[in-house]
Amino acid sequence: MTPSAAAAASVTRAGPHQEDWDEVGAPERRKKYLTMLLSISTFLFPFLIGNAFAVINPGYMALLHNRNVHNVDTGKLWMEGRHYVGLGCGFVMFPTYAIDVSQDYVGCRTKDGLSVLVMPSFQYRINQDLENVTALYNEFGVEYEDILTSFSRSSIRDVVSTFLAYELVSDREVLAANLETTLKSHLGQFGISVVGYQVLSIRWSDEIDTAIMDAVTELENVKTAFAEKNISQIEAFTSVEQAKVLSEDTIILANQTANVLVAAKTAEAEIITVEGLAAAEAFKAVKGNITDGTDGSAMTTDQLLRYIYLESMINTDFKSRSVAVGVPSDIQTTVDGL
Repeated sequence: MTPSAAAAASVTRAGPHQEDWDEVGAPERRKKYLTMLLSISTFLFPFLIGNAFAVINPGYMALLHNRNVHNVDTGKLWMEGRHYVGLGCGFVMFPTYAIDVSQDYVGCRTKDGLSVLVMPSFQYRINQDLENVTALYNEFGVEYEDILTSFSRSSIRDVVSTFLAYELVSDREVLAANLETTLKSHLGQFGISVVGYQVLSIRWSDEIDTAIMDAVTELENVKTAFAEKNISQIEAFTSVEQAKVLSEDTIILANQTANVLVAAKTAEAEIITVEGLAAAEAFKAVKGNITDGTDGSAMTTDQLLRYIYLESMINTDFKSRSVAVGVPSDIQTTVDGL
């Protein structure tokens, strides 16, 4: 029997048994296939669901990127968090915090033609605005920071060319301020804010560095001389003002002393006047008593004068405590007649 005939006979013999086997094993095979499909789905479904979500880390914002069609959706600015975006989609992220950029030395030339190396550092922040972020991405893509450093190098060369060599040393803060202003004008059109700028280092050749430092030293000496002159003028003015104040204080003190003396003499004169008036009143009262007879003797003024005169002539002890009285006219007449 040929091999082909034997194979045909074998198939013929196996035919009825194969059909029986198919009828008996079909449910088992279906169950096995379903179990396999369920197992695959159990592992695949979480994978698909997980890849349909995307996360934006804290401190970032993003534009949605559909990798299936290579398209960036510029209609919405996504903020930090976990978002459902679908399969094949992700985010192009941009930082919301300030980024520090430190650059290498940039070769420049000063206004007076000297070569110099400047090392800058600046900090920038991307504005959280859909229009600005979209413009930045459309203009530079995700490699925008390389463009920023290029703008920085260009602005350094432009600004340094307006300074003399010694001014870069003496006015370093002015240089940094001008560089910051220039870079802000370049980056502001792309929605980027420059929040700080520093000039970390300035390098010259040894000969130029020595000459510049000498010039700066002389300039500082001149400034110091002017400052000392101003201080001397201020001290002189202060001394004059102090002398004026001292003179005014002396005058005020002299006036106060004079016023005190005048007041004392005035009070003394008033006391003397009061005492004199009191004595006059007392003498007047005594005189009244004598002339009106209150004390038992009624004498006229002339009689009293004659009495005093005659008493003084008789009693010498009375002379020391009497007053000088002129000779009464009637007594003088009597004496002249003797």
